[in-house]
Amino acid sequence: MKGTCIRRQVCRNEWQAIETAEGTGANVMGKEGFKQPAAAFKNSCRVYLKEKERVKVLEAKYPALTESGFDPETFRVDLSEDNGQGNLELYQFLKDDIRFVEETFEKISAQCGNNAKVLIWALFVENRIQTDVADEFGLTRRQLQYSVDKWLKEVFTNG
Repeated sequence: MKGTCIRRQVCRNEWQAIETAEGTGANVMGKEGFKQPAAAFKNSCRVYLKEKERVKVLEAKYPALTESGFDPETFRVDLSEDNGQGNLELYQFLKDDIRFVEETFEKISAQCGNNAKVLIWALFVENRIQTDVADEFGLTRRQLQYSVDKWLKEVFTNG
């Protein structure tokens, strides 16, 4: 499990680097350049619902997390059930990951339409099988896979 988090973080860091370079006008996305941010998005979607639940638990246990103006340098979350590993950085990581997924779904909806958003949600967040989702929407599995790849490429190459 720890390795999965590290891979997802590495992909997200690469995506952030790509975003930064795009902001400067540099063309860093090649033909296959959307695959790394798409992989980070898929991995983040797989844990999205669990992360949202974890954030709710943390915010209920530590109300200061939701208050504006707290100092992250002095405030630390004590999570004894996590062997002392969890702290404010855990909360910030979870919030960043949730924000990444939600912003990407907003881009998908805006650029590709609501059907694209629903299909991708079913595949990546709900972890449903491609054939089941394709049948539900009257597509073949191949058509679904092609459409999802096209939509992700559009979102991650056109911003």
